[in-house]
Amino acid sequence: MSPADGGSSPRGPAPGRPLDSLRLLWSRRGLLRALVARDLRTRYAGSSAGLLWAVVGPLLQIAILTTVFSMVLRVRFGEDARVPFALALAWGLFPWIAFQEGVARATTSLTDGGVLVKRMAFPPEVVLVQPVLSAAAQLLVALGVLLVLMPLFGVLPAPSSPLCLLPLALQVLLATGVGWILGVLHVYLRDTAQVVVAALQAWFYLTPIVYSAEAAPPGLRGLLSLNPLSGIVEGYRAFALGGPIPWAGLAWSAFVAAAALAVGASAVSRARAEMADLV
Repeated sequence: MSPADGGSSPRGPAPGRPLDSLRLLWSRRGLLRALVARDLRTRYAGSSAGLLWAVVGPLLQIAILTTVFSMVLRVRFGEDARVPFALALAWGLFPWIAFQEGVARATTSLTDGGVLVKRMAFPPEVVLVQPVLSAAAQLLVALGVLLVLMPLFGVLPAPSSPLCLLPLALQVLLATGVGWILGVLHVYLRDTAQVVVAALQAWFYLTPIVYSAEAAPPGLRGLLSLNPLSGIVEGYRAFALGGPIPWAGLAWSAFVAAAALAVGASAVSRARAEMADLV
């Protein structure tokens, strides 16, 4: 595997701006594909089910959460009784699992894969984004299986289902920006990973995954509207299950993702010179 794939120098340019960083990732797309493929092969090595394990775990969580929230607490998603709780939950939980995994692994990717930065001189942007893309690949498999299973719940995928690629793209961009920021921070402050674990737990419940945004108390709705994942999750549900498209929420998600990419690109650029010595 050549670190110089698609670039003239091993480390590539020092972008500092989100568009330049994204161009760098595009120029190293062959390297990224190889890293993602290797990561998935390693994770499911020796497994006969392979990537289907990316669906089995979330389905088990859905069964547990459906029992607790739907049957015990009797939580409902809005007024649309035609959509089973488990189905609405799945369209929020699958994306969340991918986002959580991508951000958590990106946070420690530079320290865990220090040899790639130090000896093989991979661009840190590539090392940081690989966990995000691996999680996105597993999410695509999970969502594909979910679309196939929907008729078993008595609900056909909405004609707008292919537009789920829009919130998926926003999710990847947001996770990439957050991953760049946290990955650089973790190089300097190794407690970052522990803080991220706790923060993600809180973030889960502040995202309309096990409940709908409309069901939240009025005092909480303002906070939910500031959560960039709210628009993304609601977007998945609207495109896949039908219903009003949360364009305002998606626009806010796009704005926050762009801001995170800008901050993250700047952070990586500033830390690039001493990165190899710190990891």
